[in-house]
Amino acid sequence: MRTIAAIIVASLLFASCNQREKELEQQVAELQELGSKKDQDIDAFIESMTEIQLSLDSIKELEGIVTARAIENNENAASAEEAIIDDMVLIYENMKRTRNQIETLEKQLEQSSIGSDKLKAMVAKLKQDIKEKDEEIAMLKEGLAEANIYIDKLMSSVDRLALENERRIKVIQEKNLELQKKEDEIQTGYWATGTTKDLRERNIIDKEGAFLGLGGVKVISEDMVLEDLEKINIQEVTEIELSGKKPELITPHPKHTYEFVMGEKNKVEKLVINDPDAFWQNSKVLIIVTN
Repeated sequence: MRTIAAIIVASLLFASCNQREKELEQQVAELQELGSKKDQDIDAFIESMTEIQLSLDSIKELEGIVTARAIENNENAASAEEAIIDDMVLIYENMKRTRNQIETLEKQLEQSSIGSDKLKAMVAKLKQDIKEKDEEIAMLKEGLAEANIYIDKLMSSVDRLALENERRIKVIQEKNLELQKKEDEIQTGYWATGTTKDLRERNIIDKEGAFLGLGGVKVISEDMVLEDLEKINIQEVTEIELSGKKPELITPHPKHTYEFVMGEKNKVEKLVINDPDAFWQNSKVLIIVTN
């Protein structure tokens, strides 16, 4: 009896050791994963810092070029002023990009696994550098204004060009969003399936089985809510699961553009759309009665 008890105790101890060993292995794996994540975050942080520093260096270089061109302005005023405009626009664009980079870097640091006070101090230093750079650019503009009587007008042109450039970018972005929205609408379809009774109760078909339509199909009832139907991307969804023996399409879709796939017990398993463009051409709504 004692022998059996000893065996049981030994078995329990062995199982406990095995469990503890697995737990330790899991903890080690988690620590290794955390270390790998931290290394990746540090690499990304260093890469962002390098990009920002390069942008600041580029701005500094452009400031020097603008100063040199202002000196040359006395010799060749027209070409120098045009070049100064181009350089100042580049400075403004670089400053805007650098601000965005610092903002992104700050968010990365907040969400990363390397929340270090030293790294936060580095980001704060970059923000201070940007502030000082703004002051340098303001002084540069003042110096240019003193160098030539036409510089004030020139700087107004620079400010105007930068503003117009921002507006153009905003207009392009808005147009792209509008085009994307229209594209999404074009590729959006709606479908519903159910028994005759079910579809009647949902105000999708009338008592005779007519579709409460959309677009070119006559609307019989105003109670049908499009949002109650399933919404899909008609280019991506080409198969719809069904259940029933005699499915019937109430909405108008060319017969050659689809087929029903049969499953077990002579029941229809799904609807397969072979030609999406032609299938959805007459109606962006698909209603299937299954009885």
